[in-house]
Amino acid sequence: PTDYDVTFVGHMDTVFPEGESKRRPFKVVGDKAMGPGASDMKNGLTAMYLIAANLPKTVQDKLSICMLFTPDEEIGSIYTKDLQDVIARKSQCIFVMESASANQTHCFARKGASRFALDFYGKAAHSGFMFEREHASAIYEMANFILKLMNLASREKDTTVNVGMVEGGTALNVVPDYASLKVEIRYKFASEKQRIEESIEELLKSGGIIDGVKVEQVNKESTPPWERSESTERFIDYLRAIADSKGIDFNERDRGGLSDANHLARHCEFVADGMGPCGDLDHSEDEYTSVSDIEVCLEFFLALLEDLACKKEEKEE
Repeated sequence: PTDYDVTFVGHMDTVFPEGESKRRPFKVVGDKAMGPGASDMKNGLTAMYLIAANLPKTVQDKLSICMLFTPDEEIGSIYTKDLQDVIARKSQCIFVMESASANQTHCFARKGASRFALDFYGKAAHSGFMFEREHASAIYEMANFILKLMNLASREKDTTVNVGMVEGGTALNVVPDYASLKVEIRYKFASEKQRIEESIEELLKSGGIIDGVKVEQVNKESTPPWERSESTERFIDYLRAIADSKGIDFNERDRGGLSDANHLARHCEFVADGMGPCGDLDHSEDEYTSVSDIEVCLEFFLALLEDLACKKEEKEE
């Protein structure tokens, strides 16, 4: 049975190091509220508090509402993911209060991600005697793998590949006997996840081009994509109707970044993301949220929750 008519989700952590708020304290410049996490996502937390504080008692008495504040989204929700998923299975609908984009643009699908780490083990030798001594360059083989990995990208499917971290070698005059890389692949569709993982498995089985280099996959992590469905489209239509009734803009666009919605949507049919006040430039010193849009966000959700309460009452009657 459903325990929560509505669940709101917001995370309290930011990407910034300790002491950042002292170095760069909160400030308001015109309509922009600025500071560490202003858009990602102190604005959404503020909206959640204001929704709870301003909800009419008639709605409170009718709806079961969960306000879920988490501490670890920026590191993958490694401590709270299981708890979130339990709550998601008990929720009729979920609103992830990450910032809306400009013009009240919300999110109903996100890319998934797979991350792989590969280690390369070769044989060292003096670089001045490479034609005379046995050697096997781990970096040379890693470069070969990088080219093959990058070729797994698909512009048509909007599947991106980024070899974001590499290391190896000890000195310019030594053939490197060790190298490593970390690659992240983002994809909209589960079928692309399967294609990518199968391709990397085949790449590892087939070996490389440098005799004497051994390649090992030492880490693999994946987050499934959040894909649209027919019920998603119905949910969007309903939310847009609520916004229209209050004269509030309502737009939507898929996003490439990950959020808790990626896993929550596996357990709840109706999930909406980017439902907080408008903000932009996350993870930078220029990050901001629109002060005036906090009131717009509050107005929308008060109208939505009142409508849900009425619908629940009619259904019970």
